Formats: sequence, structure tokens, C-alpha cells
Amino acid sequence: MRRLVFLAMLAATAAQAQTPPAEPGAQAQPPGLQVMYACPGGTDFSAVFSKEGDLATISVPGQPEVELSRQTSGSGFAFGDSYYELRGRGREATLTAGGRSMRCHAIGRPGEPPRTYQGGGLTITLFPDGIFRLRDRSGATETVDLGQWAQEVDGGVRMVLRGGVVPRRVFREANGDKLVAENGSELERASTPDPIDDRFRLSGLYRDTQTGGLFTECLTGRTFELAPGGAEPDLERAWTEATPSREAQLYVEIVGRFVSGEVKAERFLNLKRDGACPALALRSSALRDTEWRVIEVDGEKPVYDDWRQRPRLRLDDDGKFSGSTGCNSLTGSYQLDPDGLRFEPAATTLMACAPALATAEKHFLDALSAVRQAQLVGTTLDLTDAAGKRRLRLEARGR
Repeated sequence: MRRLVFLAMLAATAAQAQTPPAEPGAQAQPPGLQVMYACPGGTDFSAVFSKEGDLATISVPGQPEVELSRQTSGSGFAFGDSYYELRGRGREATLTAGGRSMRCHAIGRPGEPPRTYQGGGLTITLFPDGIFRLRDRSGATETVDLGQWAQEVDGGVRMVLRGGVVPRRVFREANGDKLVAENGSELERASTPDPIDDRFRLSGLYRDTQTGGLFTECLTGRTFELAPGGAEPDLERAWTEATPSREAQLYVEIVGRFVSGEVKAERFLNLKRDGACPALALRSSALRDTEWRVIEVDGEKPVYDDWRQRPRLRLDDDGKFSGSTGCNSLTGSYQLDPDGLRFEPAATTLMACAPALATAEKHFLDALSAVRQAQLVGTTLDLTDAAGKRRLRLEARGR
């Protein structure tokens, strides 16, 4: 059964990922012990990695879990059994089952605690799986909202919240301890997180299982188990009367709270057999802590005898970058602010390169030094110069 589930999940991916040979080096760790992966064109899933590093548990809500043992890898991480394989590096990963693969990336900030920001009547809590909860006391009445948050790169970096009460809120992060809204108001980071345990009007897809109800909330895209009690019996009764099959998910609206990772339904509002959740915005790879590999330099796609010779970059959270020109290693500093992205002159090793690689290296370094802006969509990063010309196009790779 679990094979059929994951094959159906992977079949939703339009393109199949190829498996390059592993790079030499020490094995890396996943980005966190609990990671939510977004898979463009496929189905999102969660992975829980054991503290000992020897086991990964893959979970698609409402389906049996799959446990994978640690495997030998190159510089990334790998888990698998005789049928499934999860390989990755940094925030990028590839999940394979039955010969079908889908490329995914970690969302939010895995491994970090929730962060709360307050100011101007707003209280915003950002959870590490890319979900936010918000309380707004700026008006005559208090409102609460929830949805997805993400860092987006369009010139500079922005924090974008997509919710239900206000479809889109945009902030700029300042010094790691402030959020600055578009109107200039500031939210200061609180010393302790506030999870905003409040009542929310929630809409989503519900179905009953042998172990209890499952509720996939529309704005976050997450599936929660329903806590027993409250309005849960009313919800189950309405679903049982309306469902065409035991596997059907039907659109419902409730008033509920989030309690210990579950949703507690306090009031059942209605059920719509033909209702549906709106499509969620695609989640892009993260600019930082992702290995970016060059696929285009000044409009040309370079060709290499060995894929390891392809130039690559990785940006960290401290304003440093590292990578390879395809022949030499390079390190340096970068600046990312509302004015854009700029790379400081890089230091490289001095290995002698074959003529073709030396020429490609020069083109890459010239293009990198001219970068002034960045646009990130999905798993593709475009770096442009002051005139708006695209100098580099890179692709996120996790293996």
C-alpha cells in the first residue's frame, strides 16, 4: 500500500530528476531534526531525523509512515531502503521511489525555535516550518490570522506573509531582530515566543480515519489531527452523511484552536461537498544555505566534461559565500539589502586550469563581480547587473 501511495505522489512531478554521482567528502547532516519539504509539481512531505542520525521517518499526512535507514553518501546526506531513497545537501533534497524522483526544498527555518515580533498593534509568530500566526490590535477590534511565511528575493530580500484576513503582508528584516513594514513601522523581536493560542476561523479538507479525523487547513496547506471532544463529533457526523467514500476529503469550515500540534474544533460551521481550497503560492528555495550551480553565464549554457566542474555558490547567514569556479575554490563576502545583492572581490585558490576551464572561470568571475540584483523563483536564481542584464542563472541542487 505504501508503495502505491508514494508512487502516486511522485507521479505528480512532471520531470524526473537524474542522479549524479556522489561528490567526495564528509557526510553532511539534514537541515534540522524536523523538516517540512515543499516539492514543486509534487506533494509536500515532512521528514523527522533521529538525533543519532541513523533514521529518517517520511510522512505524508493520512498515509503510513516510511522509515529509512542512513546510507553512505558523499558530501550530502542519504537515507533509504530497497525501494525509497532520500538524498540531499543543505536545504535541498530529492525523494525517489520506484525509479521516479521529485526535487524538494526545506521551507521555513528548520531547527530554529519560533520567533515572535511585536509593534504597531501587531504580534507575529513565525514557526520554523514556514507557518505564521498573527494578532492585530491596531483597529477597533482584535483580529487573528494565519498562513504561510517565506523569504523572497526580488532585488533585496523580503519577508512575505500570505494569510486569510490580509492576503499579503511584506516586511524587511533588519539586523535579525526587527521587521520593518512597507509603511515604515517596526516590529521588535520579543524575548520569548508567543504562539498566539487563539480561536481561528478555519477552512480546509476533512476526512475521518480509523485513528481519528484529519484536517488539511487551506491557508497553511498543513494537515492536522483533530483533537477529540468539542465539535469533533459534529464534524464526523456531517462528513459521514455527505461522503461518497471513506477516502473522500470534503471542504468544511470550523472555529478552532491549535493545541499541542493538533486542531481542536470548538464549533462546526458548515460542510460543502463541492468546496475546495484555493491554490497556494509555490514555495521557492532559500537563497542562503543552498548550493547554487551555474547553468548559464551571460546568456550561454557552458558545457563541461564533468558535471563537478560546473561553478557553484553557497551563501551563509553571516554575509559570507563559498564555492567553486569549476577549477578553483573561492570564498568572499556578500551584501544583501533593499538595494540588492553585491559580491565583494573573491579570494580563489591558484590551481593551474586547462585552457577551456581557465576561460570559463574568468567569464564566471567577471559576471559574479558585476551582480547587483537577484530574483529567485522556485529553484532558479537569476543574478543581474546594474543595467538589468542577466549575468548568471543558477539552479538549486541538493545532491
